[in-house]
Amino acid sequence: MGVMNSVMSFFGFGSSESASADAPAKPKPAAPRPRRSADMSEIVTLEPQGYQDAKEVAAHFRQGVPVIVNIGALSEADARKMLDFMIGLKEGLEGSVKRVTPKVFLLSPASVTVTDADADDDGDEELAGF
Repeated sequence: MGVMNSVMSFFGFGSSESASADAPAKPKPAAPRPRRSADMSEIVTLEPQGYQDAKEVAAHFRQGVPVIVNIGALSEADARKMLDFMIGLKEGLEGSVKRVTPKVFLLSPASVTVTDADADDDGDEELAGF
């Protein structure tokens, strides 16, 4: 009879006592989903002071937020690592990386279209010359 009470409580037909005791656990909230392009209302600008700031770049990008990264304050080695990291994010999450100035890059998710009248390709060759 315990199974029958559980089933009835699950569908809301059981008594209030058994319903509270046998109530299924509430589902945990889901992780934030990436934004769709229609939801786009934000662009984050970051000026990392070291390679350890790459986590912040990734956190915004994974949520579907375009990120402008100014690597001007980084050492040459950290700047190269940061650029390599952003290219890895781009490949892994199917986004794009565009050079804005020699030390500023736009990392944008696949849901965001970036148009550049001067470029004929996806810009990867341009990034290789850093």
